[in-house]
Amino acid sequence: MARGEVMRLVTYLNENGVLTPGIELERCKVLNLTKASDGKITSIMQLIQEENWKDTVAQLLQSKLNEVEIINETSYRAPIYASDKFLGVALNYKDFCDRGNLSLPTTLKIFGKYQSALNYDGGTFDIQGQKCTYEGELGVVIGKECRNVKANKATEYILGYTIINDFSANNLIKEDIQLFRGKNLDGAFPFGPVIATKDEIENPMKLHIKTIVDGEVRQDSCTENMVFDIYDQIEYFSSFMTLKPGDIIATGTPAGTALQFNPPRFVQPGQKIEVSIEQIGSLIITVK
Repeated sequence: MARGEVMRLVTYLNENGVLTPGIELERCKVLNLTKASDGKITSIMQLIQEENWKDTVAQLLQSKLNEVEIINETSYRAPIYASDKFLGVALNYKDFCDRGNLSLPTTLKIFGKYQSALNYDGGTFDIQGQKCTYEGELGVVIGKECRNVKANKATEYILGYTIINDFSANNLIKEDIQLFRGKNLDGAFPFGPVIATKDEIENPMKLHIKTIVDGEVRQDSCTENMVFDIYDQIEYFSSFMTLKPGDIIATGTPAGTALQFNPPRFVQPGQKIEVSIEQIGSLIITVK
């Protein structure tokens, strides 16, 4: 694989409806890693736990291109579906705080999501009658187990980057005066459709991020506007918990969420929400 070509890890439904790990060569064109490895690689999670997994993939790409498949747009699923933890950071963009007349936080504001919130590109999100907002975010995927990592060493433990839409039920957050219920509706954590490996993203803190609702741009920013960068976040989380391969950090959302309009512009059934991040791609979800 040539330097500068993004290695994109995916999981998709094969022709038999089985979740299958792959390397996306271009949209809807993937190397079936299970076939290419003669059944040895059964999931992206299993793959990334191998120390020299990139070498393995590089060899398969050279020798097993006959296992490349053309898949349907609807075949993509979450690249990793057995993560130990989904972690989130709130109030982490300067433009978000400016637009909301909020003071910049001096410490990270964090929360967690659970497996029942997992969702994927092309999926649907049932708002359950709640007042929900989209939140386009850069996702950081952990590649190696770590604890007490300093920010200047954090990149050593990153697998790569993905796209997240951190759907939130604002009315439940307001009612509960905390984030747990409002962040954990079923399907409220779609991510993917790919994980772009870290060494192919020149600078994750300089990525254009945009959220589009039915063709209208609602969020338009850059990851450089984060208050706490991704390395500070890894230092913080790893200071009190062990981060494991496949853990995902949702790194915060920029200005333009539903509550930052007057009146608020909560998502509605039938709307299509697209989050795009340069060098990674787009994640599209339909509201139900």
